[in-house]
Amino acid sequence: MSERERKAVVKVTRGLHSLVYRFDPAYALGLSVPPVACVEAASEGLFLVSAPGEEFGVLAEPGKGLVVLAEQDGTLHLTIRAGEENGSLQAALELTRIEAPRLSVAAPAGRQRAPLASGATEFLIRAHVSLRGDLSAPRGEWLCGPALPGRVEGLEIRGVGADCPVEYQVATGGRTGGWSNWIAAGTYAGSRGKALPLIGLRLRLTDAAPADLVLRGEALFLGGSPVSRSGREVEFTGPTPLDPLVGLKLDMALGSQDARATGLLGQQDNRPGNRLRVFRRDTPEIGAA
Repeated sequence: MSERERKAVVKVTRGLHSLVYRFDPAYALGLSVPPVACVEAASEGLFLVSAPGEEFGVLAEPGKGLVVLAEQDGTLHLTIRAGEENGSLQAALELTRIEAPRLSVAAPAGRQRAPLASGATEFLIRAHVSLRGDLSAPRGEWLCGPALPGRVEGLEIRGVGADCPVEYQVATGGRTGGWSNWIAAGTYAGSRGKALPLIGLRLRLTDAAPADLVLRGEALFLGGSPVSRSGREVEFTGPTPLDPLVGLKLDMALGSQDARATGLLGQQDNRPGNRLRVFRRDTPEIGAA
């Protein structure tokens, strides 16, 4: 091995990865010529995908990258070559596993999830919450809610293993706010990081849902207590038109079962003694995501 090159071995676990030549300010400012990184060999079960127009297996400069498909654990053998006489051999290569964030939801201790109603669909509620980012909750469980309220800025309902027969509208606060159009399940509604909370939510079952199926949910708005709704089409709004949504729980049920469980469904208790108190942070939320 000459002084114009050096060797490196990268271990790769089974899965899909990206190999990226990381940015270096010295090269960006033209203070020196960056070395070139080349994948000389890959163990059995490892496959490379280079970007269109790029030389296969070669990362010519910082910012370049390629995809590594590993059907089994293995290694990549790289050679780092200087870009000029007596040039630098320092190159920062980063191997990152490619995967979506995994949902981790635990049911409260000693509590069982309600069984899925006949003809209903498993689904998740995914929402962007101010100062907390994207959160998810399964059907029948609170997303934020009384135990940990948070200002919801947008949401999506997505079926698990099948299409979810639900459509929804959201009402957004602010000068440009108002009710959105009806949106099919699997589509995000609302905003992210604009400090524009949801102040209303409407949901309805589509014709694809069995006729005896209804939606059953609870919503919590800042300054109020949880309000319950049930039916083929439901609407949630706060005690005043300015109160943001800070919690949501939604499920599907058979109409006959839901009728027996109505009780105080649709009633909201906003007496002072029962109002939820949510203290605002001292840090301004404008522009927070």
